[in-house]
Amino acid sequence: MVGLTVPHHDTLQEIVHRIIPDAKLVSSWALEGGSSADMTAVEIALAQGGTERLIVRQCGDANLAADPDVAEHEARLLNILADRGLAVPRAPHVDQSCALLPKPFLVIDFLDGEPDYDPTDPMSAALQTAAFMAQLHGLDSDANDLAFVPRHHGPPGYLTSRRDELPESFHAAHALLEERWPPSNKNPPVLLHGDFWPGNLLWHKGRLSAVVDWEDTAIGDPLADLAIARGDMSWGFGWEAMEAFTERYADLTGFDLTALPLWDLRAVLRQAPHAADYAEGWQELGRADITETMIHNTHTRLIDTAMAALD
Repeated sequence: MVGLTVPHHDTLQEIVHRIIPDAKLVSSWALEGGSSADMTAVEIALAQGGTERLIVRQCGDANLAADPDVAEHEARLLNILADRGLAVPRAPHVDQSCALLPKPFLVIDFLDGEPDYDPTDPMSAALQTAAFMAQLHGLDSDANDLAFVPRHHGPPGYLTSRRDELPESFHAAHALLEERWPPSNKNPPVLLHGDFWPGNLLWHKGRLSAVVDWEDTAIGDPLADLAIARGDMSWGFGWEAMEAFTERYADLTGFDLTALPLWDLRAVLRQAPHAADYAEGWQELGRADITETMIHNTHTRLIDTAMAALD
């Protein structure tokens, strides 16, 4: 995680004042689990009675390097998505001046829910996730208010890992992907989340309450999002749930999944050199059953399935 430092009380009170002038800061606490931003929850007392919670989200260095306006862009996108009925938090305030905090930040609604890395009903979780992704990918990516979202002009590079970083048993998959990339794109470009894994899905009483962390949003091939989700879901929710997720997504969107095996190979081979780190992270999140060996075996199954489909 980026860090657990809570901004000074007076600074948070000033931020609250800019959003709700007559509200008073009651308490604040750091939120754990953020890998791309520092997040602080605040509870405020409203002048008319009652309390409200918000989250102050300071942008991380990597996202600021990629997009200096990431705070403004994420806030704008969240409000657009919320207006279109998607389960995302709204962003009532954004500040890129660095006058109050050392980094640009946005303030988002505090929604009930938290990530569930070991759902009691993984099939239901998978189907709900598919429904959200289909809703997201069904938006008009050419809408004027989405013109600020970056576009992939052609598919992204096929790999960020080298052949010598991969297990020897994955070398054939690397060679095949290198030979056949880029895939043909038979689907319209869509709005992508860009990092669709269980840590960015919030659940409340068994229902998907929100999808968060939209810094990697772009417009591009829908199979990019689908493959990312399939990789983590294959070991987090289980193989059958992953397959049900894919089938429901295909039914809801009607998209052509012919090129999905190539996207699966790309997603797996990007992850493979970091299997030990992924395993450590999942174990810290309470999944002692997810080991480096388990991830390697799941990667192998994904690769074998993709290779067979491409044969």
